[in-house]
Amino acid sequence: MVQDSSVVGFGALGLEVAGVEEAGGEVVVRVQSPGGRAVFCDGCGIRARSKGRRDAVLRDAPFSGGCPQRVVWNKRVWACPNPLCAKGSWTERSGLAGPRRVLTERAVGWAVGRLASVEGSVASLARQLGVAWHTMWSHLAASAERAAGGGRVGPVAKLGFDETVMASASRRRRRRFITAAVDADTGRVVDVFEGRDAADLREWVSQQAREWVRAVEVACIDPHEGYRSAIKSLRGDRLRADTQIAVDPFHVVRLANEALDRCRRRTQNDTTSHRGRNSDPLYGARKLLLTGQERLDDTGWDRLRAALDAGDPYDEVADCWQAKERVRAVFKTGGPDQAATRLDDAIAWCEAPEAAPELHRLARTLKSWRTEIQTSIATGAHNGRTEAANARIKDVKRSARGFRNFNNYRLRILLATGQKPGQTQPVTKIRTRNPRFIA
Repeated sequence: MVQDSSVVGFGALGLEVAGVEEAGGEVVVRVQSPGGRAVFCDGCGIRARSKGRRDAVLRDAPFSGGCPQRVVWNKRVWACPNPLCAKGSWTERSGLAGPRRVLTERAVGWAVGRLASVEGSVASLARQLGVAWHTMWSHLAASAERAAGGGRVGPVAKLGFDETVMASASRRRRRRFITAAVDADTGRVVDVFEGRDAADLREWVSQQAREWVRAVEVACIDPHEGYRSAIKSLRGDRLRADTQIAVDPFHVVRLANEALDRCRRRTQNDTTSHRGRNSDPLYGARKLLLTGQERLDDTGWDRLRAALDAGDPYDEVADCWQAKERVRAVFKTGGPDQAATRLDDAIAWCEAPEAAPELHRLARTLKSWRTEIQTSIATGAHNGRTEAANARIKDVKRSARGFRNFNNYRLRILLATGQKPGQTQPVTKIRTRNPRFIA
């Protein structure tokens, strides 16, 4: 007879295990309620009459080792002897599974845990439990809604927004974006809504509780005008009048890196009349140019100088490299005043008449977002945890090979980002750092 801890727990549900066996490569557990217990009709209160038992086959969570497991519940059937009672007949109920359900509550909990840990998709879980996709999702949706439903996140002082692609463009549809609202302090996803425009953000804020929205002090965004215009228009209405906007430092530095990379490609094409090749000096140093100067060793400095001497005849790439380092220096300061001085210095460097056109474009961006950059430095707000949440969102998307239904996608994201991943049992290492014998 098969023994396993998975058969334990039926007693708490008022059921007893009648037998455990193996059949067709699966573990079959037979359970039933003990006899001798009087049952009364809910309609009229008369003692019910037994009509025997009926087997209900349920799919339980996998047996230890991943072996499929079935539960055969020998359910009692009752009938009201009162001919005037509208109750008629009924079958007994238990916490083992809901009425007209195929999966036990334990199987549903197991599947929800797998989805929350992004260890499978609904389709893969349906295959493991031997049911159809729609059957699997109908069981999971209610439990997932409760796990990821309202009231799961308290007041948020710093709220970050960032978008990801839900579905790529095709011949018949445009790209679909979703925006994640993330607690910038804890990294927990508050909610997900479709779109990335100002109207989409305004609509989402209007749907939130007024007291919760009023608690937001800083909104962390990337340099996207849609988010900024929406937040400005909501100040004094839904949001507090003093709600600040902070632009993420990572995206500001990335803009400087992109300006440097565009200048490198343009200079490279002008001097070599072709796209980058391994033998071209600037192409070979493309990663060195984007590396922070404090991370370069003597060999890196020598390679960088040699590449600029050989492939940058007008010193435009070198000027862009200087601008990139000046932008990076803005976020490595001891206070807002010093940061403002360095930001003005970076803007002046980019606005110089002899500067490359890529730097003129960067200067306009820095001037446009100057207030938001200073807010980020003064408050310490950034979208680092929002980007980490986006990585988790992309894991959810990859686990299902993409989504077409936004509601299902949102539920899966909230489920995966609202719970901690399962902890593995620690084990003792059987090999030292330098094993003498390796099998």
